[in-house]
Amino acid sequence: MVKIGITLLTVLIAFQSYGQEKKWTLQECIDYGVAQSLTMERQLLNNKIDNAYLRDARLDLLPNISGSSSLEYSFGRSIGADNTYVDSRILANNYRVGANLNLFSGFTAINTLRYRKVSKLRGLQDSEKTANDIAVNIMQAFYDLAYAEGLIEISQEQLENARLQLKRMERQHELGIKPKSDLFDIQAQLAESEYNLIANQNKKATALVTLKQAMNYNPDEELDIEVSSLSSNIPETHDLSIAEIYGKAKEDLPEVSAAEYAFRAARLNWYITKGQLFPSFGASGTLNTYYYDSQENSFHSQIKNNLGKSFGFSVSIPIFGGLSRHSTVSRSKYQMQDAEFAYQETLQSVYKEIELAVLDLKAAAQEYDMAIKKQNFSQLSYEANQKKYEQGLVTIIDLNTSDNNLRQAKLDVLKAKLTYGIKKRMVDFYRGAPLQAKIKY
Repeated sequence: MVKIGITLLTVLIAFQSYGQEKKWTLQECIDYGVAQSLTMERQLLNNKIDNAYLRDARLDLLPNISGSSSLEYSFGRSIGADNTYVDSRILANNYRVGANLNLFSGFTAINTLRYRKVSKLRGLQDSEKTANDIAVNIMQAFYDLAYAEGLIEISQEQLENARLQLKRMERQHELGIKPKSDLFDIQAQLAESEYNLIANQNKKATALVTLKQAMNYNPDEELDIEVSSLSSNIPETHDLSIAEIYGKAKEDLPEVSAAEYAFRAARLNWYITKGQLFPSFGASGTLNTYYYDSQENSFHSQIKNNLGKSFGFSVSIPIFGGLSRHSTVSRSKYQMQDAEFAYQETLQSVYKEIELAVLDLKAAAQEYDMAIKKQNFSQLSYEANQKKYEQGLVTIIDLNTSDNNLRQAKLDVLKAKLTYGIKKRMVDFYRGAPLQAKIKY
């Protein structure tokens, strides 16, 4: 038992250590955030409510069956068969079973069932859209955190470079090669590098909090991301057809399907309200019997002999109700037209989003190319100025300027690459690539 306990403790410690050292990929962050989202939980709860409404709509097509039973005990003096007063005690049981069936009511029951089916489908699409919205927020927060980590890496590189220059400058100043003013300039450059590092570390802390909030992650637990999980493909220009992407998105995007289902549901609701203007027909039937313990016949024979049956039809014709039904029909018609306009607006909005996403992707690829060229030339300029400074051909200000230009060029490359990554992911999403794992309903 002791060996088993030690083994389990070792496995537990190893598991905890693994959990602490785990690096989260972008996809893992998205899947975790969607699963932990309270907004998603509420949407899934609404889906369960839609299922309950759909079940009720199906059951409404069946007959309405009800039963009743009563027990009555009477005692006291009463007139008997020989017309004299007698003391009596009677126990009576009455039983009744009735059924009602709606034969026709302007097709409201059928249209209500269809309405609930469409509402359920709309709820499922709303769930997909909610998950996509959460995924986009997490993806943006993830990229912001990756950018902040890149800023820290560049700042640390600049800081190490400034420290090396300071040591070299201090040595040259001691030998009388460089003036003290150059030493002060290098010290100022070092202080600026330290300031940039602290500022970028604060940016990372803010970006980390934002990512945890988007994921609904425990703020007291560590969260370390795997930056390498981002696309490492070199940005390139794309020849994309907006019309083809839009055609694919119109079929796959949940917001488009949800808007279409909303229009169909509004149209069915209009049919339902119009059905209230029609006459309704129904059928009903009952079975009833009773038992008296004062009679000599047995319980079974009384129940059988006293059995009564009835069957009938009914019709209800709406004649006048203050025109409220007509007003309801008019409102539902306007709501249907509004839902149709909303559907068209959704299609327009999706087309605009795709158009901008494609343009942004092309722009990001071009900006990355320019940023790479700028970084290469800035690197050459810095190396040349460093040699010139050692030869006394340029001032320390020129060297610091070229150093700052190189740092800015690296920042531009980092920003352009990450911007390209997120724009590429969004274009791929419009082309059919999912952002998160399949939702389990």
